Amino acid sequence: MENWLESHRFSARFNAGESGHVPHTLGAFLEGLQADFPFSLKETLLEESLQDAPNMGLWELRERVAALHPGACPENVLITTGTSEALLLLLRQLKPRKVAVLVPAFQLLTEIPRSLGASIVPLPVHWDEKGHPVADIAGWCALLKTENPDVFLLNHPHNPSGLVFNDSELKELCAAAESVGCVVVGDEHYRFLSEPTPRLGRTVYSSGRFVTGSFIKCTGTPGLRIGWCVGDPRVLEHMQSEKNYLTHTVNPLSQRLALWFLQSYQGKNSFFSIQHGIWLENRDAFSKWLLSQNQWKGCAPAGGLVTCLFPKSDELQQMHQLLERGVFLLPLSTFMESSLTDLWYGDGFRLGLGLPPTQFAKMLSVMVL
Repeated sequence: MENWLESHRFSARFNAGESGHVPHTLGAFLEGLQADFPFSLKETLLEESLQDAPNMGLWELRERVAALHPGACPENVLITTGTSEALLLLLRQLKPRKVAVLVPAFQLLTEIPRSLGASIVPLPVHWDEKGHPVADIAGWCALLKTENPDVFLLNHPHNPSGLVFNDSELKELCAAAESVGCVVVGDEHYRFLSEPTPRLGRTVYSSGRFVTGSFIKCTGTPGLRIGWCVGDPRVLEHMQSEKNYLTHTVNPLSQRLALWFLQSYQGKNSFFSIQHGIWLENRDAFSKWLLSQNQWKGCAPAGGLVTCLFPKSDELQQMHQLLERGVFLLPLSTFMESSLTDLWYGDGFRLGLGLPPTQFAKMLSVMVL
């Protein structure tokens, strides 16, 4: 997957293979946040000491992250270098033998457990004849109860389908997992973009569960490499002990910028509300486009910045024609793993909705081949 992305992210005219908003410059990010602060963010950032930050993360930042998860306090939060590091460190502590995952899945969710000797219990997402994802809640619960995994990695909103579950569905899935002694780990990277208004979506966090998350894809700031894990402080301490041999502490500049974002988000929300509006605009444009043509099938994501799009003709031919027109979509074949997901969906693509609306509309216009 990463090789595909790297081969096209800097050359495609329309890069819709990515899973986040188009990245902002540092200046644009600070300018967008500035309206919510009485002091100069740029001048204050220049005064930031380039020293190691506290091992567990800045206390103020941990307070802000805890506030996103009802029932959590700063001691329940570890700041990490992205959610990838959080998941790696957490799974190494949990030492699972069986891990349940919604598939198709971002490969990290299956490859890290396998590297630790765990087997995968796949919970397959299917697509109907219209290209809409289908959540088989009852079937997944049955698999959880019969397969007895010891960790359930619940990616929600789901990448790449764009599925979002309601409170009842989340409760049913978590209850099924915990009925067999399974630890629920919520991978909630798209939680900031899962509601029709710029407010947080649902979290599965509670006592005994873990959550990893970030805002960097939802805000077009992936280079900040900020993530977190929320859960049992005793487990987090062991995670940080191992982190000392990896990235040690998270860059203090990234942490300061993350703190300002969360302060803005939990205040007037001047910056993020614009990013949320772009997401809604592109979702609406994509839905209307799907109704206006007969070459593709799919639907706008209920949450997150990605969805799956299926051609009604030859997929390989479509891919070459798209690339000739400067459009890069990520082939769903990059999610496939032998014996795991090969048979669960047809040829298609993951499409990202992170382009600026004008550019996104232009891309859709050239995708009708």
